[in-house]
Amino acid sequence: MKASLGMVLISAMLLFGSGCQNTTPQQPAPAVQGQQGPPGQTGEQGQAGQQGQTGQQGQTGQTGDTGQTGDQGHKGDTGDRGKAAPCPAGQHRHTNPDTGKVDCVSD
Repeated sequence: MKASLGMVLISAMLLFGSGCQNTTPQQPAPAVQGQQGPPGQTGEQGQAGQQGQTGQQGQTGQTGDTGQTGDQGHKGDTGDRGKAAPCPAGQHRHTNPDTGKVDCVSD
């Protein structure tokens, strides 16, 4: 029993501490800020971007206005003179030597 009583006392001392020391821990002194370092190196150039997408097709244009009426055409050439009609029965052709006119005359 002496042994268990001793164990209880030791346990109690460990739990409650050995004395009433109430000390506040000292705060470390604030650190002095060092000098600013040299500037860093320039970074590498970035990669080229991707090509953009093709644009959309435009809308169909409007129908144009009606054109102007064309000029009137030229007058055609005069046709060849037709053959003279045949003379009636009992007559024949005769050309007048003075005028060059052709007439039907009796046989």
